[in-house]
Amino acid sequence: MTRLAEILRRLQEDLGKHQAQWALVGGLAVSARAEPRFTRDVDVAVVAADDRSAESLVFSLQRSGYRVLAVVEQTHTGRIATARLIPPKEEASGIVVNLLLASSGIEPEMVRAAEILELLEGLEVPVCATAHLLVAKLLSRDNDSRPQDSLDISALSNTMTPTDWQEARRAATLIEKRRFNRGRDLIDLLNALMRSQTKTDQAKNEAE
Repeated sequence: MTRLAEILRRLQEDLGKHQAQWALVGGLAVSARAEPRFTRDVDVAVVAADDRSAESLVFSLQRSGYRVLAVVEQTHTGRIATARLIPPKEEASGIVVNLLLASSGIEPEMVRAAEILELLEGLEVPVCATAHLLVAKLLSRDNDSRPQDSLDISALSNTMTPTDWQEARRAATLIEKRRFNRGRDLIDLLNALMRSQTKTDQAKNEAE
């Protein structure tokens, strides 16, 4: 078993002990839904009703051997957005676990819509839906500091169905309504992406 698989399995067990509701997001989820790619982080969306619940979970994981690397606050809402944790027996320069607690504001919907998939070496975990992954990537994309996001968006777009696009629009609307959109017009970004993907699909069909 790879170290990444070991950490994910341990995280699954630890989150289960604390009765946390969660779903895999980030690079591992993109690999499961679209194209396999390298990642050194384990990103999970976790349902936390408020900061008190988020802090309680982080403290519980600390008692299980995790170390807090950083805690990031969502500027517009004042909520704890992400907790970056070093897994037990892992070096600070190694694999990091990112708990997305109130990063996009739709963590409950992401977890609720997740599907159990076999991800690594027989390990079955809840994986975020493609539509939610795509919207989360549009929200976090930064071409300067996060060039991988654009590649992930392209890979995910290629797998989207009409139903997925509808769900993505609903998710983007919720993010904006809850003021987690970080000043971005997610609906406009999504519509532009959908138009671009439609042209790409049409070109492929004409070439066949």
